[in-house]
Amino acid sequence: MIIKNLVTAVVILSIMAVSSAFAQSKYEASTVLKEKFTDKSGAPLTGKGVIIGDVDSGIDVFHPMFFFADGGEFTFVDVNGDGSLTIGEDGVDKNGDGKIESSEVLRYQEIRDNTWGMLTSIGQVAGKYNPEFDFLYVDVNGNKKRDFGTKAGFTENDPSYGEQFFISIDENKNGKIEAGEKLVGLKTSKIRSVRQRDDVVRRRGIDLIETEEDKNGHGTGVAGLIIGGHYGVQKIHGIAPDAEMVFSSIRYDYTPRFVRNFTDLVGFLRDEKVNILLFEDGEWMWEFMDGSSPEEEMVNQMARDGVTIVGGAGNMSGGNMVIIDQLKTGKSVTYTASCSGKPDEDVSKNDGVFFSFLWKDAASNVKFELETPDGKSTGELSEGSGILKTGQYKIFYSREVSPKGTVMMKFGASTQDSDIVRGKFKIKVTSDKDQEIRGYVVDVTQSWSGNARWVNSNAITDESNICFPSTADSCMAIGAYVFNVGWMDQVGDLASYSSKGYNITGKLGVDITGPGHSTFSTEKNNSYQIFSGTSSAAPHVVGTAALLLQYDPSLTHEKVRMILLNSARKDNFTGDVPNPEWGYGKLNMEGAIQYLMNLSN
Repeated sequence: MIIKNLVTAVVILSIMAVSSAFAQSKYEASTVLKEKFTDKSGAPLTGKGVIIGDVDSGIDVFHPMFFFADGGEFTFVDVNGDGSLTIGEDGVDKNGDGKIESSEVLRYQEIRDNTWGMLTSIGQVAGKYNPEFDFLYVDVNGNKKRDFGTKAGFTENDPSYGEQFFISIDENKNGKIEAGEKLVGLKTSKIRSVRQRDDVVRRRGIDLIETEEDKNGHGTGVAGLIIGGHYGVQKIHGIAPDAEMVFSSIRYDYTPRFVRNFTDLVGFLRDEKVNILLFEDGEWMWEFMDGSSPEEEMVNQMARDGVTIVGGAGNMSGGNMVIIDQLKTGKSVTYTASCSGKPDEDVSKNDGVFFSFLWKDAASNVKFELETPDGKSTGELSEGSGILKTGQYKIFYSREVSPKGTVMMKFGASTQDSDIVRGKFKIKVTSDKDQEIRGYVVDVTQSWSGNARWVNSNAITDESNICFPSTADSCMAIGAYVFNVGWMDQVGDLASYSSKGYNITGKLGVDITGPGHSTFSTEKNNSYQIFSGTSSAAPHVVGTAALLLQYDPSLTHEKVRMILLNSARKDNFTGDVPNPEWGYGKLNMEGAIQYLMNLSN
């Protein structure tokens, strides 16, 4: 999941292999489903024909992992006769005349290793062409670098949007390209369309080449896990590399509703007729968290219409941003939140902090009194809405009731001169009935571990912190477990940041968990990266769902969910399932496919 500038616990995951091992002798990289499963026509299960929509940061449309190998098969020409590929001398005979012109000489695009050297354990070597990780291109102008994009004079009709990329078919898997082996040109983007942050839509075949940069890189990481690379060629590749993707790029408000025009983003993906909708955003402030919002009902309708809905559960555990408490009749409780005032790296100043409190009994009278860091009080508030001036601060408040009867009292606090908000806020709560209350806090940095957090309360909890919109009734909420390297957590165990628990409605918050910590994926600007978080776990579920839908395009959201949950793996880490931490267990890709095949027989 991403959130604002992604000052999150999310790193970004890569395309990973699904393994039942808890301690690997080496890092795991990719799936092998192609060698095991085919669809009803005998074609490999690669996600072909499935369209996936993603609410995310955007996509690097120029990354070589995001082009189909549909640009023709060519003969590698060994110009110097040494029996293998010599970069800068040998070439690809594009015009078929049996010779290599200067415009057909091959060089390679190294996919940079931004994984702190972890990729070296599975064969990546810097400064040397490796067909399992890197890509060849024709250096048409002889300047020893790959030129691409409109600034270099290329158009939408040019294969791979620049000097053409090639993958090499290393038939004997010896890590070298030898005389007689073939090259395959990359041509068509796997990205169908992108709704940019400025609301402009770019489409493949029209102007996709002009798509704005994925400045954050999160969407590029997510896409790598799902559709990156090519089976049988790259060691790192997506779970469903022949699927296609559509992106709705997020623009942030720096307000409690972080994502601007959420309904429009989802509506675009609905209108693009996606088969799977993935949410790579997580929010918790000023939301009822009970599935009643117009946005959640919108995705519920998409699920009823046959779209598979998936979202990360969130990365809120350990952030001290949620309290759950049992109020006693007439007894006041004071909750304290500390705001450090430390500016986020991409925000000039942290000039706002926000609170929301949720409870279920709309007939009860719950009173709130907020004390600002300068010691001033709002007085008791229980109804209505308004803006108060208390000392140095302006306080917005509002009491609202959801269609499902959840009550919310929300607050926003800022200094009257828009200075940085810092210090401790105290909120005294008094109820006329015994009841449970949930409290949330965040500041404008909008990060998982933010500058604003609850302090000095026994009510601080990680036991129920599933994020919106994965609180929607239809959404499969995905938790994350540690896959390759744990650092602080044990490989195979639940990631310490993974959101968990029950929604305020009593619904189990997590459906299933996926590999979500320390996986390899694509990064913008021709790179690999380590990708972590429920942002990583959810794409694994999405990729698996794409394979299921290729096998049986008639599957409904509920049928896909049933297959994934019933085939989920349990082990010593999960314990008995379902439970609030693991849902129904760990994603079992092969098990899910086999389950569907058994149903179809």
